[in-house]
Amino acid sequence: MAMASTENSPSPPMASTSTSSSVVTLNVGGELFQTTAATLSRSGASSPLASLVPSPPDAPHFLDRDPRLFAAILSFLRSGRLAPHPPSPALLAEARHFSLDGLLLASLSPASAFSPLSLRPTALLPLTGRVAPSAVAISPSPHAASLVAAHGGVVTSFDAALASRTSVLTPLPTIDSLVVVSPTLALAAARDFPGVQLCRFPGESLATASDALYWPDSPSSSVLSMAATVASETASQWLFASFESVRRNSSAVVAFDLNSLSPVVEIGRKEVFGADVEAAIPPTKLAWLAGHNLLLAAGSHSGPAGMVGDIRLWDVRASSTVPVWEVREKDDCFADVAASDSLSALFKVGAASGEVFMADLRRLSGDGTNVDPWVCIGDRQRAGAATASRRKDGNNCRIECYRNWVFVARDAYVEVWTQVEITSETGEKKVMRRNWVGDGPSMVTADGEEKAKIVSWAFGGSRMALARVDKRSIEVWDSASGAIPE
Repeated sequence: MAMASTENSPSPPMASTSTSSSVVTLNVGGELFQTTAATLSRSGASSPLASLVPSPPDAPHFLDRDPRLFAAILSFLRSGRLAPHPPSPALLAEARHFSLDGLLLASLSPASAFSPLSLRPTALLPLTGRVAPSAVAISPSPHAASLVAAHGGVVTSFDAALASRTSVLTPLPTIDSLVVVSPTLALAAARDFPGVQLCRFPGESLATASDALYWPDSPSSSVLSMAATVASETASQWLFASFESVRRNSSAVVAFDLNSLSPVVEIGRKEVFGADVEAAIPPTKLAWLAGHNLLLAAGSHSGPAGMVGDIRLWDVRASSTVPVWEVREKDDCFADVAASDSLSALFKVGAASGEVFMADLRRLSGDGTNVDPWVCIGDRQRAGAATASRRKDGNNCRIECYRNWVFVARDAYVEVWTQVEITSETGEKKVMRRNWVGDGPSMVTADGEEKAKIVSWAFGGSRMALARVDKRSIEVWDSASGAIPE
């Protein structure tokens, strides 16, 4: 019998062995789900989902969980997009069961999605009690953008989903300085009371501040300002606190190791002899520049001759007694000062003019008393006229740097400065341009209500948080669309 040749016959399609061997089948509450091991590995090593091995449809892994909630979690792992946005308390609880709550919360407000001109009011967080907030802060990257507010002697923390809150009662009657180290730890202090209070957020119930940090040489000293370094795998996280003695005759910045809660180094100690207060102005503004490994310490004093201020940059690795750069401010002393790592610059708001000035960090060296480092990026003629007439247009102005932008709070509204490149016949140059957040310098809301002055603000993730005078709530502005970037 003749046999049909099979030499050129097409073979039937075969399933890819590599694809089928990576498929994980799960039975979640009676519903079957199929995904890949690579998708489940995005949950992180601490999640039990990452340890699930590929399995055939007839032998699925069984999970006694709600299939509707699991479907949302699996969709989040697959696409990097969360639905619903923000997550419900039930979805957060389910994510916590799989050790995914940190990843999920961190994705709600990513710093990469921050765009100042896209900021819009997204939430109004009411605070308990009768006291308006005095300070607000947001957890730094890479932590989830949880929000912390101080009202009276209470510090309240909201998770990144703004869905749950925890409060800590401190022994302070009011709080001036607030720093967030992580979603579970904040530091609070007051100008007229000693010590830095450690506020830990263990759960939903009201807790009390557990520990306090003091200047070893003067335990009764009050705290004027604080700043913290960013968490790192190679270095301990430090807190810098500016202390001033009760008699106002000595001051210093003390660095604490936040792992051991012990003082590490004392920086720039000053002593006042006689009535020469201007010779030892304590720092009232601290900021850490991680990219340059520098500490900014600035303070000012108002006297009969006007306002005088000092700005110093410290490299604590090189010296704790001699700054790498310093300048004495007199003519148009700063109302506030800030530093930008990404722009490699210092920025200030002139107390007399209210204009914004910039100093290039790459051109600063040694004693700046003989060279004016500042370049006005606002209205130079107006700045000169205001300084000559000793006006006080910069009163109540605040300035802060976040990522590639510079923000100035003027009474009730926020302006933003952006660096842009301009091409001309002589080449390209970078300049700073001003714009406004939201509806700009309007002094009324959409409902016709007059806007209240900003008393504190903070930036983190894709958010800006504002505390206003006599308002027992926190405004949250966000520029994220709900999509989670990879």
